[in-house]
Amino acid sequence: MIAPGIAHAEDDWWFAESDHFRVYSSGGEAAARKMAVELERVDQAMRLFTGVGADQEVAQNAKPTIYQFGKTEDIGKLAGQEGVAGFFIPRAGNSVAFVPLEQGRKSERRSSLGARTGVDYFDFDIPPESVLFHEYAHYFMFQHAPTAYPPWYIEGLAELFGSLKIEEVGFSLGDPPEHRKGEISLVDVDTDQIFRSDDRNARQIRYPYYGHGWLLTSYLSFAPERSGQLAKFLRSLNQGVETRAAARDAFGDLNVLEKELNAYRRQRARGMQARFTELEQPTVETRELTPAQSAQMAIQIESKSGVTAGEAKAIASRAQALLAQYPNDPAVLRSALEAEYDTGNFAAAESLAQRLLNTEYAVDAQLYLARVALQYAPQDKSWVQTARTHFVAANRADSEDPNALKGFYLTYRLLDEEPPESALIALERAYEFAPFDPEIRMLLAHLLILENRDETAINLLRPVIYQPHGGKEARELRELVEKFEKGEREPLIEKLAPKLSGSKGV
Repeated sequence: MIAPGIAHAEDDWWFAESDHFRVYSSGGEAAARKMAVELERVDQAMRLFTGVGADQEVAQNAKPTIYQFGKTEDIGKLAGQEGVAGFFIPRAGNSVAFVPLEQGRKSERRSSLGARTGVDYFDFDIPPESVLFHEYAHYFMFQHAPTAYPPWYIEGLAELFGSLKIEEVGFSLGDPPEHRKGEISLVDVDTDQIFRSDDRNARQIRYPYYGHGWLLTSYLSFAPERSGQLAKFLRSLNQGVETRAAARDAFGDLNVLEKELNAYRRQRARGMQARFTELEQPTVETRELTPAQSAQMAIQIESKSGVTAGEAKAIASRAQALLAQYPNDPAVLRSALEAEYDTGNFAAAESLAQRLLNTEYAVDAQLYLARVALQYAPQDKSWVQTARTHFVAANRADSEDPNALKGFYLTYRLLDEEPPESALIALERAYEFAPFDPEIRMLLAHLLILENRDETAINLLRPVIYQPHGGKEARELRELVEKFEKGEREPLIEKLAPKLSGSKGV
């Protein structure tokens, strides 16, 4: 929860929107615009580096929303862990990031980012934007190339872009991350550890994946003699080749690679410089928030960052007080809706959603009405039909919202009905818009298994299997996939099948 004083209504709150991002900043118009421009430049740099072409116009729900406020220590309080200098939460239709407006005192940032991002800061005075660049690299990777990656590459690519330097007409990439120099210089590379027989069996990351992940990613990306080998290795992994075999096939003698890497970590890092293909400044539109919109920003930020049951009740109480002050403001109504839903007051959430149906938050209102209906469905299955009606209404209002598409398909599975062709297409479309979303990915994998498209289904699950911070859920899924690959199909099917037990995450 945000501690008192972190986000104030009287702060100079502005909103900025660019082609790929939305930014709320408490630092005024210039700060909001600067953040949006920098993020557009990061996006352009990642496209040039990865070869991902310029996309079509991006839907509103596909744009990550960045909240910029307070100091570094305030972000740690929001995350519930001291030392967190920024974090990114990818969600279908609602990806969010939180970064400070000002750097805090270095002595207050000693603990690691932990499960949120895994970036270890210790006493290094790392710029907050580096955290955001690191996290956006994760998002970009799974948005534009949603496939399986080994843990060292997931973190290595993010570390590489965390040190991105944006210049007037281009960028430079390749500097080693300051906060990883210790493990890079002091810990010998061990290819037996990096390329274990099967990364899916890893229960915890003990090897320095961040520093050595950067080292491998840098060397394999920029060493001319290794050109094309990394892409070959990743292709083999996604064809189901065991990790060590794929590494030997792509890189040759791993002892030779190990010697080269140990030499490289003592040399000057290689890198690249490039000009942006679009030299004009990215287009950014800005507007100042109204007093009511500014007043609800603290509640909005807390709700979007994720709350416990106890925190939700406190936030809902504050939202109710604010609603008494601004009873008809859509932004205040929207914050109160999310707060009431989070606290489990579904009747109040339903009432608030009804009041938002004719506002700019109409899609959110329909989605929350569907979610409320699914909360009632375990006691009365007829509520699933009600939920379907609201998912359809949300889709009519925004045909590209992945949650509406996913929800429409989900209602058929929850009623044990055979989904019609329109529902199958809806799920596939949801995946196109939000391939990083684990629930969408697992729903689609479940469908593919039922259609006996096992190989495609397992490939779809590989990013979850390889996720270095997947926790208990990822470990359980790994074990079930291993059983599935040995012919024991039912446990995985049962795990992936949606169930009527309350669906707050829909």
